Amino acid sequence: MKRRDLLKGAGATLTLMTPALRAATRTAAQWDFIIVGAGTAGLPAAIHASRRGAKVLMLEAADTLGGTLSMASGQISAAGTRLQEARGIADSPDRHYDDIMEITFGEADPDIVRRTVDLAPDTLNWLLDKGLVPLPDHPVTGAAPGRAGYSVPRYFWAEAAGKAILKVVLEEIEREMPQGNIAISLNTRATGLLASDSGAVEGVRAESAAEEWTFRGRHILLTSGGYAMNPEMFERLTGYPAYAAGSWPHSMGDGLELAVSVGGWLRGQQLHRAGTGSILSAAEFPARVYARFATVPQQRLPWEIWVDDSGQRFIREDEPRVRPRAQAVLRLPRLRYAIVFDENILNTAPPGLPDFSREQLLEHCENHPMFARAGSLPELAAKADVDAAGLEQTVRDYNAAVASGRDAFGREHLPAAISRPPFYAITHLGSSATSSAGVAVNSDMRVLRGNQEPIPGLYAAGEVLGSGATLGSTFAPGMMLTPALSLGRWLGMTLPI
Repeated sequence: MKRRDLLKGAGATLTLMTPALRAATRTAAQWDFIIVGAGTAGLPAAIHASRRGAKVLMLEAADTLGGTLSMASGQISAAGTRLQEARGIADSPDRHYDDIMEITFGEADPDIVRRTVDLAPDTLNWLLDKGLVPLPDHPVTGAAPGRAGYSVPRYFWAEAAGKAILKVVLEEIEREMPQGNIAISLNTRATGLLASDSGAVEGVRAESAAEEWTFRGRHILLTSGGYAMNPEMFERLTGYPAYAAGSWPHSMGDGLELAVSVGGWLRGQQLHRAGTGSILSAAEFPARVYARFATVPQQRLPWEIWVDDSGQRFIREDEPRVRPRAQAVLRLPRLRYAIVFDENILNTAPPGLPDFSREQLLEHCENHPMFARAGSLPELAAKADVDAAGLEQTVRDYNAAVASGRDAFGREHLPAAISRPPFYAITHLGSSATSSAGVAVNSDMRVLRGNQEPIPGLYAAGEVLGSGATLGSTFAPGMMLTPALSLGRWLGMTLPI
């Protein structure tokens, strides 16, 4: 197995313990921790396990450390940080817990949320002490148009976003390396778990450079992230195509498959988050997010109508709340809808795509699969792949609502009829860069069998638990990175060695 002498990430340089790694594999040495995935949860686990003298092996499928931290927004939250204290903000983990459960409409896992909010203050203070610098006006509540935030400011991030957290964590890993407790194997994908006759997990099978390796350890931690970049698994678990490929390339669902292979089970499939959609770069999926039409009425009131595949409207387009808009899109069979307008609206309304000039929009209507322009509604329907009769009837009904001032969906903003050709349609598709489903665990992060019994020796933290565990089907400020950092760190600090 080839190993580089140096491992680089976010400006830090780490010496790989290649001799120790090779010796361990040859002699079947027992590791205290085998951590599958060197990202948001796995790195803090390794740091704090090493500080206790544990022997730690990290297996990472990528050629660098950090996982999604290198591309994440870096948004975190906790109640009782020194940042709050410096600003005289009174807060508590109990209040944080209550806020999360209210914001997520009770869909988040109460045990995981409870554990997270209790651990988060110490975790975030650790990052602050080690050099993380929040933006000057932080913390904030995280409220946004149509979406509730926290009851007090406890949410913050740094100018460099997730890379700022990654820099701190990599510097801490670098400080630990001279102790000789951590071995890191990059470009190494875990392919299976070793289980005893009694069902306890005792090790990991992995492959690298076409070679297979076996590692044995006392505690096996699955911290390998979600499945957002695995189209087959994404569709199997959510029921929808993986329209957009915008996550970490190695988010392939390996940890979920490993857990299931030894009797674990998955939950959160019903908590998929699609939002109100995006314009994608191509009609072949997965594609990338190309642009977004303005759909937040507090930022731009709608002049257009939104129609589904049948050509019918499915929501009042000026619905002020985020959740009903997102849920309406989620009920669409293909998470797909067309934003329809006419020449008068194009010329009169504030731009729905402010970064596009008129000339650019017209050009896209000629050569981009998500844009359409036509001289009649039936022709537009054919280009936009919606039912023609349904679209014509919908436009007639909407124009009547504009004339009367009364809309069947309760829409209040009715500025103009859709009647002057040419007509336009821009396709939005609901997509997600996160993985709602994940490995079922108890409050100690022990992976559970279908009968709710923990699998000895096997733990999980981070997005491998599924975003639904901490967000439900909505958004709770900071509740992706904060649980991963806090729970991974806690496992490294507390599992016996």
